[in-house]
Amino acid sequence: MRGLRLLLLTLWVPLASLMAATADQPHEVSAEEARAQFTTTRVIVTGVVEGVTEFLPVSSTGHMIISDRLLGVDNDAQKVVRGVVDRKGRPVSLDRVADDYIVIIQFGAILAVLVVFFDRLRQLGLGLLRLDPAALALTRSIAIAFLPAAVLGYLLKAYIPFSIEIVALALIAGGLVILIAERFLPKHAAKPDEVLRLSWQQSLTIGLCQCVALIPGTSRSLATILGGRWAGLSAAAATEFSFLVGLAILSAASLYKVYAMGPALSQVYPLGSAGLGLIIAAVAAFLSVKWMVGFIMRRGMGPFAWYRIALGGAILVWRVTL
Repeated sequence: MRGLRLLLLTLWVPLASLMAATADQPHEVSAEEARAQFTTTRVIVTGVVEGVTEFLPVSSTGHMIISDRLLGVDNDAQKVVRGVVDRKGRPVSLDRVADDYIVIIQFGAILAVLVVFFDRLRQLGLGLLRLDPAALALTRSIAIAFLPAAVLGYLLKAYIPFSIEIVALALIAGGLVILIAERFLPKHAAKPDEVLRLSWQQSLTIGLCQCVALIPGTSRSLATILGGRWAGLSAAAATEFSFLVGLAILSAASLYKVYAMGPALSQVYPLGSAGLGLIIAAVAAFLSVKWMVGFIMRRGMGPFAWYRIALGGAILVWRVTL
């Protein structure tokens, strides 16, 4: 009996090792298969979703994850694109292709902000050239609000979970936070050029609040707007500053993703489809930004809270019934 056990053990150990190695072995797909996922339907849907939701307090990343799931986008982390590596020589998996596209397409939203706030940004640029105190103060405020999320996002990028269940829970939690904030946060009257006079404490408060938005489904816009109101800004000033900080954080994130992808960028993203997606996102974001400030001034963020709670609840019910 002991001899039989030894024989079975001798056979099982290498067999188990072989099975484990096979299970961990990633499956390869061709670059053509990766690019084929960027259909016209997907490009249009993701462009509209990104543009409309990027600056609304509803989480663009969460909505992009939901739309990818509904469109059946393959984001299997165990599938790597054959012969394609990033700037550091690492294989590029399908989940990275999907996740990085969510960030890269934000260039469209960046273009929209450049257009909508062209006068403010032009004044800021000219003021910096003249070393104008107001321009320097606004630049300092944007930098202080930008740094916490940028540093924390870089350090934790490998640990941020992109799952639809977490998106649903974050949507619901964010909706409840909006309802609480609308009830208890004081409503400050708008003042001329309010964003030019932020203290470093106010800017840091907004920046720290923005770190919460690293959780998919939370919403960077929601975090910065509520952070601004908590810091004593009016709703209009908090919203404008959210756009300006968003311009910095989205630009940095998108440029980093493009740089990190390196030569793989042109191999996995078809140029025509990606360009169409950026244009659609830019147009949708322009219309969304133009509409959003006036809506929040008239109605507050309460309607967005109920939308978030309804959407998050519907996703959880859907996942439970699958």
